[in-house]
Amino acid sequence: MGVFEPPVFAMHRRVLLSVCLCLWFSGALLNPATAQVQDGRELVKATLVADCTSLKPGATFHLGVLYQMVPGWHIYWKYSGDAGIPTKIEWQLPAGFQAGDLRWPQPAREKEPGDLQVFSYPSEVLLWTEVKVPAQLPDGPVQLKAHSEWLVCERSCVPGKADLALNLPSGEAGPSAAAATFNRYAERTPAPLPADLKVGLIREGKQLRVHVEGGPENGPWDFYPVPPGDAELGHGVTTGRDIAFPVVGEGQPIQKLPGLLVLGTGQDQRAYEALAEGGGAEQAPASQAQTNPGGLLQVLAFAFLGGLILNVMPCVLPVISLKVFGFVSEAGQEPRKLMRLALTYVAGMLACFLALAAIVCTLRIAGTRVGWGFQFQDYRFVFGVALVVFAFALNLFGVFELSVSAQATGGLARLANGHGYGGAFFQGVFATVLATPCTAPFLGTASAFAFAQAPAFTVLVFFVIGLGMSSPYLLLAFNPRWLRFLPKPGAWMVRVKQLFGFLLAGTLLWLLWIIGQLRGVPGTVELGAALLVVAVLAWIKGSFWTPYASGQAKAWAIAGMAITLALAGLTYRLVTTPSQVTWHEFSAQNLNSAL
Repeated sequence: MGVFEPPVFAMHRRVLLSVCLCLWFSGALLNPATAQVQDGRELVKATLVADCTSLKPGATFHLGVLYQMVPGWHIYWKYSGDAGIPTKIEWQLPAGFQAGDLRWPQPAREKEPGDLQVFSYPSEVLLWTEVKVPAQLPDGPVQLKAHSEWLVCERSCVPGKADLALNLPSGEAGPSAAAATFNRYAERTPAPLPADLKVGLIREGKQLRVHVEGGPENGPWDFYPVPPGDAELGHGVTTGRDIAFPVVGEGQPIQKLPGLLVLGTGQDQRAYEALAEGGGAEQAPASQAQTNPGGLLQVLAFAFLGGLILNVMPCVLPVISLKVFGFVSEAGQEPRKLMRLALTYVAGMLACFLALAAIVCTLRIAGTRVGWGFQFQDYRFVFGVALVVFAFALNLFGVFELSVSAQATGGLARLANGHGYGGAFFQGVFATVLATPCTAPFLGTASAFAFAQAPAFTVLVFFVIGLGMSSPYLLLAFNPRWLRFLPKPGAWMVRVKQLFGFLLAGTLLWLLWIIGQLRGVPGTVELGAALLVVAVLAWIKGSFWTPYASGQAKAWAIAGMAITLALAGLTYRLVTTPSQVTWHEFSAQNLNSAL
């Protein structure tokens, strides 16, 4: 699968989780068609097959879907891992037929860019089940049906689906041409766990430890987990007979963990269906929390750097010098008071970021946890993200401005006009509120990443962002002589802001490439039309709905936006309305009949 992630999205594999929650449900209204042919190749050929040529009343037979992928592409196991979507099969059998559980051959564990780990089937796989035939069969052939959905991936991913059918007559059952395929994949299907193997589960703080007893003395061991639908597990780490999985986020404690116990390597490798259970919770010390120290430090470094960069935005940088000079003037010749005023001002800024962290935690607790990975492979999600990125780029180019209303900031401004420590605190709060419109793209990315984390880590991320933004005030307040090294405000600030716009434009180009991979030229044109609508709306906002515009001008702006959306919706409906022409399958018989 392995789609390249540009820097704005590469902070973490769940960096845009909160955006996904909004766009996933709104994008479902688009209901796009599935594209499974690229460069003249059918990416996945799905065929409904049976291991017999006829159906014997009261007997059992094997029925499955054979997936054949072009070289380099793969579909996913029942637990896809960090990315992808599990393959689904819905059997549609006549009355009286009884299908058993779906059999999944052992998947391949793949490592992909960005420290992603997936469980997939490359090239070909047969997913099958055992079917019980009723004692009475109708006259004539029996039609067996199945509906399947999948996600096939290489560098990009394409969702697919198929409605499959197979007709089998009744009579003495003989082996079909597909019987050898069933035998081959039956050997790759995990067997029941032998009696001499025991798999236990121990909860230790924020990790699950799978313990293996019995079997070979030296392994090697592996365990492919299938966590409950609302749970997320990190990558397993094997130590002796233990395999530890970090638990990501919050949720109901996992009491049982099904999966595959894999023993050996190469041709000697064997997989068994296993259920890890038992073993009560063992509270591990806080120092044993299964957090990757390197990854944690990297995220916090990005957060601090992001907060620091916010100070060069046009609505923030001019304030630094004025604010530090204000501290110096108010403190007079008392260095300690200068330091206390600066610390109070920074406390106001940090209070704003902590309040934002509290909002994010509240939304996360109230929301639904969604595994990250497949969203950028879905046309609807990429479509929505492209619109958001384009709107942010237009904002940075100056087409329109995000502004905080006078009603929202008036009371806070009055508090900030005071002197002393109270005034310094609310000045810090006020500066952060005023800076937020300039930081929307960066602050949105950081909050989206923190949305996927445990509450304590969420608070830590936002606290570090606040430290990064407030660090210049602390340094300059402790040593005002450094003010001479501070860049002078000027036109260069606008150029820096526009430069960030070009970076987002580059991200938009990457998203256009993904859309082209998913939907081809029609999907790219559809996105281009939507971007045009966003551009018109942004132009109306920037030209007529400004903070100083009259009420009449704002009313005309709202009307213009409504008309633009109405015309866009009408055009989309006309273009996508199905043709009234009835198409028939061509054959000489049908042609002669029509003539």
